Amino acid sequence: MQDRAKILVIGHGVLGGAVLDFLSQSGRPYDLHVGAKDVERASLKVNLAKHSALNLGHHPTIEVVPMDLINVEATAEQLAALRPDIIFNATTLHSWWVITQLPPDGYQQIDRARGGVWTPMHLVLVRRLMRGVREAGLDTAVVNASYPDVTNAALAAEGLSPAIGIGNVANAVPGIRLAAAHLLGCEVKAIDVRFFAQHYLSYRMPRTGSTDGAPYHLTIYREGQRIGPEEMGHDVIFANVAGRFRRVGGLEGESVTASSATAVLRALADRVERVVHAPGPLGLVGGYPVRVAPTGISIDLPEGLSLDDAVEVNKGCQKYDGIEAVESDGTVRFTAESAEVMRELLAYDCNAMALDECEDRADELAAKYAEYRRRFE
Repeated sequence: MQDRAKILVIGHGVLGGAVLDFLSQSGRPYDLHVGAKDVERASLKVNLAKHSALNLGHHPTIEVVPMDLINVEATAEQLAALRPDIIFNATTLHSWWVITQLPPDGYQQIDRARGGVWTPMHLVLVRRLMRGVREAGLDTAVVNASYPDVTNAALAAEGLSPAIGIGNVANAVPGIRLAAAHLLGCEVKAIDVRFFAQHYLSYRMPRTGSTDGAPYHLTIYREGQRIGPEEMGHDVIFANVAGRFRRVGGLEGESVTASSATAVLRALADRVERVVHAPGPLGLVGGYPVRVAPTGISIDLPEGLSLDDAVEVNKGCQKYDGIEAVESDGTVRFTAESAEVMRELLAYDCNAMALDECEDRADELAAKYAEYRRRFE
């Protein structure tokens, strides 16, 4: 890595654009690039980021790079020429918030399938990106925002797993820290946590105050001293997360995801040792506390919890998100309940998906979802 970290942000939508703003306003000497299929639109976003940063006294270097991830060969050539130290993938064929734009009845019906059923649409672009990275012969840290709880683990079967993900488990951590500090009557900076959970729980708990029975592991520290559940029960913490410390959600709340991504990117770019929470590290399913250091990344396990146990927690939790298993060959198996909801509502029949099937499945799912959406227009 060069003295001036070169970061390539691919995608400049809601998430990618917010991360670009955070990085350009950080005051750090990053060499920022934005990879985009629509260069003209990306240039407008880059100029907006520059204007905003200048108002705050920062002078970021940001350039636009033409990039179409579908074209793996061209992507590999562009990556080989640019040689970024870090790549942040903020692309997907199906942003998480798309179904939330449905009328309430349509949303409530399809939400019963949970988030995992959209895996094909999250896999396509990041898989092609990782193939481009491999063809370019780069040893670049790739940070993935596209359902990394599952896609990173599936891609590990091809040796294409990104180094780490962002969001999801990380999005629940600030609320847990705030609630714990309130309940213990101390400053929030005194509270540290180690939280293990798949996307489902980190999405549902802050909204309902309940885990709905999904497994997780949470260790809380005050000034480095472990606080046992007998001293402060998790149920009351979660109730406070969804109550006193409830935040704006949906697209308006996307800054929390963007800030979690920025924390990961800055830890890598600044070459410091720091613990962050992130999904999909090292090709694992679900979310973990991760120690980022100049020597690499590792799972930051609390005393009494083994890595095998942490993985099993996440394997159990992902079933609540509609994922039965991510197998060693990369095949993603969906729960019978989630698959049945998709057959019922979309006439989309998919119990399992091999990696090589993801593009055909994504095309089919996009078409079936478009038909479903039209029923409510």
